[in-house]
Amino acid sequence: MKLLIDTNVIIGLEDAGEIKERFADLVRKCGEHGVSVFVHEVSKEDINRDKDEARRAATLSKIAKFPLLKGVATPGEATLEKRYGKLTKANDVVDVKLLHAASINVVDFLVTEDDGLHRRAKTAGMADRVFTVADALAWIRQTFEPDEVFLPAVQSVKAYNIDFADPVFDELRPDYDGFDKWAAKCISEHRDCWIIKDGLALAGVIIRKDETHAAARTKYTGPKILKLCTFKVAEPHRGQKLGEQLLKQALWHVQRNKYDLVYLTAYAKQEPLIRLLEDYGFSQTLKIKNGELVFEKPVGHGPITLMKGESVLNAAHRNYPRFIDGPSVRKFVVPIKPQYHAKLFPENLPADAVTGATGRPGNTIRKVYLCRAPSCQLQPGDLIFFYMTKSHSCGSQSLTSVGVVENVRLSGNLEEVRRWTAKRSVFSDVELRDLVREARPLKIIDFLLIGHLGPTVPLTLMTHNDILRSWPQSITQIEEEAYQTLKPHLNLDFHF
Repeated sequence: MKLLIDTNVIIGLEDAGEIKERFADLVRKCGEHGVSVFVHEVSKEDINRDKDEARRAATLSKIAKFPLLKGVATPGEATLEKRYGKLTKANDVVDVKLLHAASINVVDFLVTEDDGLHRRAKTAGMADRVFTVADALAWIRQTFEPDEVFLPAVQSVKAYNIDFADPVFDELRPDYDGFDKWAAKCISEHRDCWIIKDGLALAGVIIRKDETHAAARTKYTGPKILKLCTFKVAEPHRGQKLGEQLLKQALWHVQRNKYDLVYLTAYAKQEPLIRLLEDYGFSQTLKIKNGELVFEKPVGHGPITLMKGESVLNAAHRNYPRFIDGPSVRKFVVPIKPQYHAKLFPENLPADAVTGATGRPGNTIRKVYLCRAPSCQLQPGDLIFFYMTKSHSCGSQSLTSVGVVENVRLSGNLEEVRRWTAKRSVFSDVELRDLVREARPLKIIDFLLIGHLGPTVPLTLMTHNDILRSWPQSITQIEEEAYQTLKPHLNLDFHF
């Protein structure tokens, strides 16, 4: 496999020690696992335009150890602009040429710390092919070192359970005067928190509190408002989707407990966090005098109304975890074997089944399911209900979980499967190889996890009420009349 690195990854990292250390780790692990790392010739050309001779020479020396991609066939700027967005400066042209090299599979993934490039990739439908350094390192570990993958658990604790001397807070102190005084206040007030721990160390934390609108001074009035006072993932654990897991916890909490608004503040430099928030319905509403940006997400409780020109899938992102389930949205049952159910939904296992702890393992919002079902009906926006086949565990022969389809693709090519599943897959490279070896191509279903049913819906109930005729052996559509019979039994802890 091949990675293309944007030169911003290795230029000027002396002031960002953690990124520099992660990048060195990434390069080392790429060498260990036979993953090639390249620099594009347009990046070198961009460096050569630097008028500072000493800086130019230093930068060129840094990238000299990486092989250069030369002569990549690239369309003209007008075509590039049409595919990847407006090109207003020379660096934009460099960015889209890097994206283009990934789009035609000269390389498998592009690695960059450039927020603008990540946003351009998302607009072009290439977000799954563009990594941060932390993303790339996490992908290497998941793919080639699966025994060492950190499986997190989101725990609910009080602030007095947290050691505020933990390194996770070191980055926050310089940005917030009186941080330790504020931490002492959180402890004395017994503030509620969600944390993820790796051994004794804090890997991620949210500190939260209920607020009135008079205190929050948000654009949206509430009245029931939740502030995420602190939202932080420790530097060594970036790229492992812990922020996504914490955000999922927060959004499920506000929906279940009927909040009207959830908000937090962030600095512009917190680019990955801001991209994540915007993906799930937060928008910047205010800017505080100290430079912090306010991000708010109104929380609805009734049926979703589509905005003009909005797709059902985009509405699901904007309103997450709520979704649209009207007659125009198709519904399908997706059978899944117990061993794959446990891998895809570890948080739906008994508390001690994976961690041996009292907390349940966390998981991401965006997932991928691999199967060989012959059905080609699934489309973005469709609802899918996972049916766990017969097992000895809780949820046997029942509907357990709900998702919204984002994308469906077919492939029998290992390289394609690797590229399409890298940011979502829970499979190691060995497992992917075994899956691809079989004769029929894989169906790759990208989906948003909406939630888990509690209680699950057993097969006996569905057959008795003519929702299904028998146990589903493949992906099976539920007709609208049958869905209306099923809907009262779908308990997601919120109305939809």
